[in-house]
Amino acid sequence: MKIAIISVDFAPNVGGVAAHVVELGKALVTLGHEVHVLTLPIADKQESIETWQGMIVHRPRLPKSKPLYTVFMKIWLRRFLKKNPVDIIHVHGMRPLEATRGLNTPVIFTNHTSGYLRRLEKGPKVHAELARRLAHICHVLAPSDELCEATRVVGFTKPVDFIPNGVDVARFTPSPIRPDRPVTILLARRLVDKNGVTVYAEAVSALKGLDVQLIFAGNGPERVKVERILKSNGMFDKSTFLGDVSNQDMPDVYRSADISVLPSFMEATSITGLESMACGLPLIGTRVGGIPTLITEGETGLMVPPGDPDALGEALVFLANNPLLQKEMGLKARKKAEQQFSWLHIAERTVAVYQQHI
Repeated sequence: MKIAIISVDFAPNVGGVAAHVVELGKALVTLGHEVHVLTLPIADKQESIETWQGMIVHRPRLPKSKPLYTVFMKIWLRRFLKKNPVDIIHVHGMRPLEATRGLNTPVIFTNHTSGYLRRLEKGPKVHAELARRLAHICHVLAPSDELCEATRVVGFTKPVDFIPNGVDVARFTPSPIRPDRPVTILLARRLVDKNGVTVYAEAVSALKGLDVQLIFAGNGPERVKVERILKSNGMFDKSTFLGDVSNQDMPDVYRSADISVLPSFMEATSITGLESMACGLPLIGTRVGGIPTLITEGETGLMVPPGDPDALGEALVFLANNPLLQKEMGLKARKKAEQQFSWLHIAERTVAVYQQHI
């Protein structure tokens, strides 16, 4: 099958959508498909075509402003398809949608982001605009039940299916040994409000007096507020801030931890959560978005309500005080990642959707 994936977010960008597109594309190539990725140039470099990780990556020089991007992408895409006819087009993210209107090739859309959910809050006029933008799409995929329902709410009546994000279980693997160290709790998130990072900073005060250390992997505008809370509750000296960490280095970061925390207010199928599971870490997460898909309560981790530092603190103390349970949950988390969330498994499910429309 010849597949065109269109995404503004792609390597070397970091972030959930870019990682999803890269890993899905690699897995589709492994399954024997020809994959073309249509994305933006790197920084100010010229238009380019290259083969990377088995994918043919096209970087046309397009304006970054949304209205001009749509106009120029529409023209460029039609020229591309005339020279390179494909069986299916798979769009990731809202920006490229309009450029795919009116094509003879079936278009699949993966609805990834919390930005879509924020648009829904603006009322009926925005609902109508979202419905118009989705009208030509033949099938919507989403990495959480919440995003699936949000797609139906605007009046989209064609198929909508949940397919989670995946994880590279060959690269993200557990540490073979657990060194003698304090219980290490990892927050690998951008430090932004929607990720619940200040709630987490408040919650860790419950850990005072325990032999623990906190690792923060990620940066963002809430860092100053997080640091201020940790200083006020006495946990700053037990905290290490790594700043932004490259994806290449993340397996070692996960292996340095014993517990991973997802205190989000909104979330798809968390890539951080999946990578943590693949590295054999139990999760403590909120009951939002795709997080309940990852956590089997009491088996691979614990769940708490969003925005509740007391409940989160109680869960942190419980798991920090139970090293055997940490290990048991970590083993089950790894097994679940292998069986349900490997990228090959996700790619096979995605191909099954493609085949419904060609």
